[in-house]
Amino acid sequence: MPEVEVTREDAVVTITLNRPDVLNALNRALHERLFDALQEARDPAVRAVVITGAGRGFCVGQDLQEFRGGARDVATNLRESYHRNVLAIRALEKPVIAAINGPAAGAGLSLALACDVRVAADNASLVPAFVNIGLVPDSGGTWLARRLLGTSRAFEWLTTGRRLTATEAHEWGVVAEVVPAESLAERAGEVAQLFASMPTRAVWETKRLLDRAETTTLAEQLELEATTQAELTRTHDFFEGTGAFLEKRDAAFTGEPLRHAHPVNLVMGDDLIRWRLTVALRWLLVLPHAFLSTLWLFLALVVALVNAVITFVRGSSPHGLHAWNERCIRYWVHVNAYEYLIADPFPSFRGWRGTYPVDLDVAPPGRQSRWRTALRPIIAIPPYALAYVLSIVLLVTAVIGWFVALAIGRYPRGFRDLGAYAIRFNAQTFAFLLLLTDRFPSLAADDATTPASSSTTARRT
Repeated sequence: MPEVEVTREDAVVTITLNRPDVLNALNRALHERLFDALQEARDPAVRAVVITGAGRGFCVGQDLQEFRGGARDVATNLRESYHRNVLAIRALEKPVIAAINGPAAGAGLSLALACDVRVAADNASLVPAFVNIGLVPDSGGTWLARRLLGTSRAFEWLTTGRRLTATEAHEWGVVAEVVPAESLAERAGEVAQLFASMPTRAVWETKRLLDRAETTTLAEQLELEATTQAELTRTHDFFEGTGAFLEKRDAAFTGEPLRHAHPVNLVMGDDLIRWRLTVALRWLLVLPHAFLSTLWLFLALVVALVNAVITFVRGSSPHGLHAWNERCIRYWVHVNAYEYLIADPFPSFRGWRGTYPVDLDVAPPGRQSRWRTALRPIIAIPPYALAYVLSIVLLVTAVIGWFVALAIGRYPRGFRDLGAYAIRFNAQTFAFLLLLTDRFPSLAADDATTPASSSTTARRT
């Protein structure tokens, strides 16, 4: 019979300590298999983990039968077995739920405290136990108990070895909830499924930041939060979550890892509502903008010749030219979004960021490859050809969508998304030609519509 059993249901893995005859006491074989199970749980498809015990207990700590004839090198045993499993739980980039189905004592208690959430059966008990045999808490027990309870209460609990009932543990905040013993497995599964449906990377980063908060200053923690937040805005779950909020629907998080978004990206805050009068007159109203946008883009292409020389020498585009070209392409995006019914409000003539529901997010100037700078007109031919094809698709879609919007006062979401994809690819092509970036335009569909924050993008309610 294996010391640890691993089962999986959808994105949830359940790790069961399986020595029920000794209340799942820990020996070297169990430690080895537990570590292997935690490594298996690193699979990106796994989004939550449950640790529980077989039979009547969760885990009563070290199997003292291994100490017959002496304790041997206890420190080495802790480092090689206990420490790596506790650290593996804390390093696991997903939530870990302890389903405490009976006594959790000694190092078994430390194992439960190392988990992110604890759900206890009503017959469970939590006992530090170490002091009862003349030892100090190990396996992280002192660090974990102090973090949960504060120094004073942790000291009182750990030095008296007081047995907490499940109800007392809940009152102290050690466990999140207490349920009837017969319902524990079901409830732990529900909690795990809840976490599995959440944005996994955001959950993990919250776990990491809370652990780091134990040793950082406030200023250091603020900086960690800022850099982490910037990383998370590159995840699919951020795009999905903000999009679902704007569109008033439930989010479908996937837990996909960070992706390196293109430095030039479309920002979508459109609500699909279209005013029939402006739809009917759209291609007449857009004429002044179309003229100015074309002229500005032509001037930018001329300036790009000078910019190419500077970028080749310096390795990056000057900030002033970068900002001017950025506004040029953003204005082009605003005009084309209006012209092709991707958005409804009449745009301004200036191309400022955050002034239109369909906007452009452009990264600051970065280092650019000199060979790509020198060969830019040649290597831009394939993406430019594709951009031209997508422009035709955009026009055809808009003509069909014009009739639909005129009839129902809304623009079909599929048409909007296809049009946004075409505009985004064209904008990235222009950005490549104007040396805003040396990244090729992205064909990835999820780069087409980054949802906008309602606080930074003009939206019509």
